[in-house]
Amino acid sequence: MIVDRRSRRAFAPLLAVEYLLDAERERSGASAVGLFSHGEPWVMSAPSGGERNALTGLVRDAARGERDLYVHPIRVGQRQMVLASIDARVRSSRRVEASIARILAG
Repeated sequence: MIVDRRSRRAFAPLLAVEYLLDAERERSGASAVGLFSHGEPWVMSAPSGGERNALTGLVRDAARGERDLYVHPIRVGQRQMVLASIDARVRSSRRVEASIARILAG
């Protein structure tokens, strides 16, 4: 029997991916998790409350070397993407890759 662990549901695919990244951020203890396509942010998960400012600060700190930045290349369909996390590594980039592919497939 398949167990559904989702605490939030979304019928829009990008929102579902955002919820997935939120869950991965919480599980891993990362400060932020993002999915990038061709160098551009596609979906991000950052702390609640002033997300944009918090995320900008986290990225700036990572660029300065003040925080750890983990980058994982993933493939979603035919698209090459990058999964990035700040302060902690996601538990399984391949599991995230498979979950995103499943969400976007249908």
